[in-house]
Formats: sequence, structure tokens, C-alpha cells
Amino acid sequence: MGLWDGIFTSKAREYTLVILFFLLLAVIFTWPLILHIHDGVIGGHGDPLLNTWIVSWDARTIFTNPTGLFQGNILYPATDVLTYSEHMFTIGLMAAPVYYISGNPILAYNTMVFLGLVLSSFGCYLLIKKLTGSRWGALVGGVYFGLCPYKISQLNHLHIVFSAFLPFMLLYLYGYLEEGGIKNLVLFGVFFLLQSLASWHYLVYGSILILLLWVWKAAFSRTREEWMRIAGAVAMTLIAAALMLPFALPYLRVHARLPDFVRTLEESARNSAALADYLNVLPQSVLYRAGFSPLRVAFMGSETILFPGLVILLLAACGVFLRGRGEDECASPLLARHAREPYLFLIVTVVGVLLSLGPKIGGISNPLYTVPYHLGLFKLIRWPPRFFVLVSLGLAVLSGFGVAKISQGLQALKRPRISFRLVCAILLLAIVVEAATFNFEVTPVPVYDEVPEVYTWLKDQDAVAAIEIPASFPAPNPQGLFVYLSTYHWKRIANGYSGYNPPVLKELYEIMPSFPSGDSVDLLREYGIDFVIWHRELLPPQQVAEYDARLMSQPGLSLVRDFGEEVVFRVDPAGAGKDP
Repeated sequence: MGLWDGIFTSKAREYTLVILFFLLLAVIFTWPLILHIHDGVIGGHGDPLLNTWIVSWDARTIFTNPTGLFQGNILYPATDVLTYSEHMFTIGLMAAPVYYISGNPILAYNTMVFLGLVLSSFGCYLLIKKLTGSRWGALVGGVYFGLCPYKISQLNHLHIVFSAFLPFMLLYLYGYLEEGGIKNLVLFGVFFLLQSLASWHYLVYGSILILLLWVWKAAFSRTREEWMRIAGAVAMTLIAAALMLPFALPYLRVHARLPDFVRTLEESARNSAALADYLNVLPQSVLYRAGFSPLRVAFMGSETILFPGLVILLLAACGVFLRGRGEDECASPLLARHAREPYLFLIVTVVGVLLSLGPKIGGISNPLYTVPYHLGLFKLIRWPPRFFVLVSLGLAVLSGFGVAKISQGLQALKRPRISFRLVCAILLLAIVVEAATFNFEVTPVPVYDEVPEVYTWLKDQDAVAAIEIPASFPAPNPQGLFVYLSTYHWKRIANGYSGYNPPVLKELYEIMPSFPSGDSVDLLREYGIDFVIWHRELLPPQQVAEYDARLMSQPGLSLVRDFGEEVVFRVDPAGAGKDP
């Protein structure tokens, strides 16, 4: 028994070691986030805090008021406010134990960040191992899919980072199409459902992958049994889609009420990737941050950090172009069985690249994008570069095939086993170094006793609605912080932001910069706002005394409590709230 076989004497030990390996890399690649897992986020106070609110809202509401899931407490008096962003149901469900045990929304959110990275890597490991039989290839591909620079650049977008169940979906779909079995079929449906309910983006990505695999298998199917399995997979996909319908209906309801609640082709075109974006790298990249020509360093959070890496491209090319060995003793039966599969994942990669370029490529219409858009499939896509998720999966699987073929070729040379394992270890190290990122800026977030006392006070009030000002509307900062802090009281607030600005709040956004004018107070009364939380700390110091005097003398406002940096005023409750 060799060293490698001695280490992996059972699946349980193998999987534990592999998961720990991916977890260690996730900690290093996001350093120093692990040190602030309970009180900091990567990406600032904008989208990360909005997503923290969504995860916490889900975790809380799923078990206390599931029918009110989409009626979030922000952006009052708008309704169905969770539809303005991804609902992230699966992520909230998984975060619930951490949320309830710790009472810390940031800890729950960051736990999901790490879980998404690690499970994405592990699922890809299992998929590649199933297709190639190579643990080395599976490790290389797993590192890339879960921790590639694009995925790390999206740490401020949890719904994109969390690709945890996509490779599991393919793993069991392959299992069913090749081997049958009700277990494989059900698990395929479950993972497709879970991934789709983590993010509607992944409903699109998963559907594309399923369709490509259906067509691919159909092209080479010869027996009635093979066709029956394809039919079974289609039926399970439809069942999963039916189970998603309750989560889709609120979005359809809002679209019927608000016709502009859709991403236009023009918006997609503005946000599309250019071919030059495939040379963009992260400033935190260990290897490429110097910006070697023609590479360009882009900012963290950019949607267009799309440089895949040279090593991964080389290994992927090996996966496509190297020929596996025939029937000799060194040939892998799995590689022989899946000899055509690299071409499928090459297609996945190319499709991902073409879709990332959006509705037009070089001024010419891109039917691969526009046709599905007009069929309604891409109308939720705001940023076409996010189709790089398909590119990363395609390259990961191809690299796994590449390493497996290289390993097989080295074994055929009849050299000691240590030789080919050393080469494979070097390839794994090369992909780790190429993908590695380090030293991110972690933005501190108040938790526990650091949360201002005003929110503890607000929590103890009856059912009320509040607004926090001064703040720019509807800009994310400090709105993101206000949205996050609402998880400590869960009262309705007029503050908030999302991927869509509800028309009902347009008038409020326009007039609130004039607060505390009489018109602004009248509008707050009309909206049914009970309290104004005034933030002195957000004012220039020289303006604090002036605004204090204006607030104290403004008709329709009465001082409730002064917390120092925050002051609470009551709005005259007379008047009806605005009908949303």
C-alpha cells in the first residue's frame, strides 16, 4: 500500500482531509477575514450588509412567519421588498442555527461565505473524481472552482460566491444518467432545488448545465434505457421547478404591478464584459498583483475580474487535447468511459465566455444571449460577467481531466510512483499559488455591545415605523449599515436599498434631503412614520448645533430621547399612511 492509499484508507477520512484542505485554503485566500468572522465583512458597508440582512431575515422568518418571508422590514411602506434582491432562502435556512445560537448576524453571514467556498470546492472534487478517478485532478479542479480569483472578487456578493450545490447537482445527474437509481435522481433534484433557491442566478446557470448535459447524453444514447433515464431527469427537473414556484410568484406579482421591474437588454449591454476584461486581476492576487503586462489590476468588487490564470488554461488544454491511454494496464477505466466529456466541458466554458460578453459582441448581436433573454430566461441578469461561473466550472473540470491524463501518462513510463505523485503535487501547488489571494481589507461592523443603545430601545417599542437620517437616498452607505442594524430591532424602517428602487419611495427620496422642513415632516406623517432617528455623528461637527436647534423647533416633531450621537423624535401620528 502506497503512502497516498495509506492516507486515504476510507471515504470518511478522505473527505475529512479534503474538506480541511479546502477550508485551510479558504482561510488563507480570504485572510484576515477569519480573525473578524464575527465582527467584520469584506466589501464595505454596502452589499455585504444588505446580504447579511437578507440571510438574517430569512433565518428568522422561515421559522416564525414563513408566509411573510417576502415582506421585509426595510423600504417601508413598500411591499414584497425581498423581491427587489435575491431571496437567498437556502442560505438563510443553512445559516439559521448559527444565527439563533450566536445572535450575531455577521457571524451567520461569514459562516455562509466560508461554507460556500468550501462546499463549492468539495463538490467539484467529487464531480471530477467521479469522471476521472484522479484525486490529484479532483483537488486541482476543486481549488479552482471554489477559490478562483473571480469567485474571491465576489466576496461582497454572497449569492454569487455560494455555488455550493452546483457541482453536487451535476455529480448526481451524471450518476443517474450513467447508472440509474432513484437515489441519484432524487439527490439531483434536491441539489438543483437547493442551489436555485440560494440564488436565481444559479437557477439560470444550473438550467444551462442541465440542458447541455441532456443534449450531450442524447447525442450518444443508443438504448431505450438511456433514453428513459434522460426522460426521468427531465421529469425531476420539472418537479424541482414546480417546487420553486412559490418563491417565484412574489417576483411575478411585483413585475405585474411594476412593469419596469426587469433588467433591460440595454442595461445588460452596459454591464457586459469586454474581451479585455479577461486580463483583469485582483490587487490581492499573490502572483499577479504586480500587473504584469498585459494584465491589469482591477478593484475588489469589480464584476470584471475575469483573468482565469495561465496554469489553469494549460491544464485545461491538456484535459482537451491529451489522449488517454488505451487498454493497457495503466489506463484508467473512468477516463476511458468519459473520454468525450472534456469536449462537453469545453462547450460549457465557451458558452460561459460568450454569455459573459452580453447581448452584443463587438457591436454584433449575440443570439446566445438575446434569444434566451426574449424568452424571459435572462431578464433577471444585471451583470453578464457573472456567467464566468460557468467558465470557472468548465475550466475546473477540464483541468481535472488534464491532471488525470498527465498522471496516467507518467505512470505508463514505469517510473517509481513517487515520480508521478511529485509531478501532480507540483501541479496542485502551482494552481494554489496562481489562484492565491491574501491581505483583504476587512470593514468592521458593530456587534453585541457595540450596537448603539438606540436600537435596543427601538426593539422594546410597540409595532412602529422609523426612518434614520441624515442619509443619502437611496445610496448604499450608510443605508447598508441602517439595514444591517435593523436586525437588532426588526421594526419597519423606510431606509434601505436593493437592486430596485420602489416607486412608492421616490417622493420620500426626493424630499428627505430637505429634512427637517415642514414638507418633509408632512410627508413622513403621510407615510405613517412614527419615529425619526437623527444621527448627529453623520453631520459635520460645525453643523450639529444648527440642526439641533432646527429639529427642536420644528412643528410636528417632538423629542423622545437623546442617546448622544443619536436622537429620537416622534412624528405627529395624525394622517393616513401612504398606500404602497
